[in-house]
Amino acid sequence: MAINVLAFLVPAGIISCFLPLSDASSFLVLYLVTSVYFSGVMVRLMLVLAPAVCILSGIALSEAFNVLTRSMKFQRPISDDTLPTAGDSTPGSSSTATITTSTKNANIKKEKMGTISKERSSKKSRKETELVGSSPVRPEKEEKLCVLPSEASAMGILFLIMLCGLYVIHCVWAAAEAYSAPSIVLTSRSHDGLHVYDDFRESYAWLRHNTEVDDKVASWWDYGYQTTAMANRTVIVDNNTWNNTHIATVGTAMSSPEKGAWEIFNSLDVKYVLVVFGGLIGYPSDDINKFLWMVRIGGGEFPHIKEQDYLRDGNYRVDAQGTPTMLNCLMYKLSYYRFAETDGKGFDRARRYEIGRKHFKLTHFEEVFTTQHWMVRIYKLKPQKNRVRGKLKLKLKSSSKTSLMRKGAGKKNPWR
Repeated sequence: MAINVLAFLVPAGIISCFLPLSDASSFLVLYLVTSVYFSGVMVRLMLVLAPAVCILSGIALSEAFNVLTRSMKFQRPISDDTLPTAGDSTPGSSSTATITTSTKNANIKKEKMGTISKERSSKKSRKETELVGSSPVRPEKEEKLCVLPSEASAMGILFLIMLCGLYVIHCVWAAAEAYSAPSIVLTSRSHDGLHVYDDFRESYAWLRHNTEVDDKVASWWDYGYQTTAMANRTVIVDNNTWNNTHIATVGTAMSSPEKGAWEIFNSLDVKYVLVVFGGLIGYPSDDINKFLWMVRIGGGEFPHIKEQDYLRDGNYRVDAQGTPTMLNCLMYKLSYYRFAETDGKGFDRARRYEIGRKHFKLTHFEEVFTTQHWMVRIYKLKPQKNRVRGKLKLKLKSSSKTSLMRKGAGKKNPWR
């Protein structure tokens, strides 16, 4: 969508680079190949591909305009019909006609002599170039090969101008709609009009005003920069995390059951967990659709996480056909907690089916905030049970037992 018509001009530019092949043209071809490879790895690396595509498309357009304009230029032969004759002249201009014809004949003779001298000089230059080792350029053959009919040349020039104009319109539209729209505030159009979803800013504002400054927030790495910049809170992973083990740890926690995930997050000193959910409004880029990547990355570092445990016959499902491992993992619970209360059925508009497990409770996590359209949900880790109180209870029980034993030691046992 971004490069539009340039996808058809790039192959022509590659062909032009080979005619003739030089160091500069070979560098452009290698630059295009490497940029295509890296942009295929990740969509956001289209910025790497854009300069190479623009350069090669410009070369293709330049060669095309060169051929078409040169064809129109050489379609203007000087014929003898344009010269004035005696029949065409008026009675009072017979002397001027004879003078002009004589001067033209003299000019023709001079041109013939000039061509002969040029041919001799060209022969000498060809011999010199052959001695040097370079092949002479023959413009006459190039003109014969590149000359097209004037009508076709004019139509081709008009077509290229229209193509460039349409691409300018496309670039203006892409800059206004695709690249200028912020990724935090989402919009959609329907028969009711324009709908604005400001859930991301709403959730970040809640974190900023309702949590402590030193609290840590765990989420998938896609939202790390936004959480740090807009909520001013520390995150576990973000877009600049190069340590794969950190990302795998978060993916493993999301893929684990609730208790195991709580233990992992508690070891990382995490206080809040943020998940993005689009099942209510049909937002497809939520964490449920990204969940398999969490499983794969987590399984790469922790072998007990296996992708096959989350698939049913090779299909990724969260409905009634979902696997027990999938329906019991933390990501499923944090995304679909209380979701059945919205319509009574638990219909996921992003996946377009009813969820498998509708009614369940959280034991180690507590829901603290959900945005208006349920796009962002924030949970707090419940505090660890107080072990001191448990030890005090054990001491009290043991002390009461010893006191009873002491009291009963002075009495006689009737059963003896």
